[in-house]
Amino acid sequence: MPGRPKSKLLKRVSLTVDPVDYMAIEQLAKQSSVSASWLIRRAMKEFLERHAGEEFLEIPFGKKDED
Repeated sequence: MPGRPKSKLLKRVSLTVDPVDYMAIEQLAKQSSVSASWLIRRAMKEFLERHAGEEFLEIPFGKKDED
């Protein structure tokens, strides 16, 4: 994100994902010559940039396929 100081220290995050989604991330990462962790960090950064300045997110609850 612009204006954010670069830090050499990263925070470790643990999350649980659907095995099929993780396999897709691993495959895409391998095809792109990056790690799955790098790809997930990049996706998080893009998400944060897309929603920068928003007060809250509209989160559609109740969809079974997005658990």
